[in-house]
Amino acid sequence: MNRAILLVSHGNLASTMKESVELIAGIQKKLFALNMNDQVTLDSFSRELESAVNQLLDRYKEIIILADIKGGTPCNAATLQVLKNSRVQVIAGFHLGLVIESCLSPVSPKELLDNTSRSICYINSTG
Repeated sequence: MNRAILLVSHGNLASTMKESVELIAGIQKKLFALNMNDQVTLDSFSRELESAVNQLLDRYKEIIILADIKGGTPCNAATLQVLKNSRVQVIAGFHLGLVIESCLSPVSPKELLDNTSRSICYINSTG
């Protein structure tokens, strides 16, 4: 599986999520994080993300960008990368299970979502 996983988020969520994944699953050499602080605009974050994506595309066949929330600046910047390169795919709304599965499983992004969406449940539910 020659693909990189790039986490993008508001604040330090991306780098903190990477740390949490590595606490559970060990060092992940294909997992990267890019944080966006409160002084960054869509344009400046888009440039920073484009640079990171280009560097990763030199080493990996494809990149899956996992963004924290749909419609947020990190996700919008990631969407611009999809328009520029078909080797980039984006999933919005990451959580720990999804990131771990992305690192350990070679399945498609759609299959990642199918597999990990079943892990989200209301525990108090009886049905």
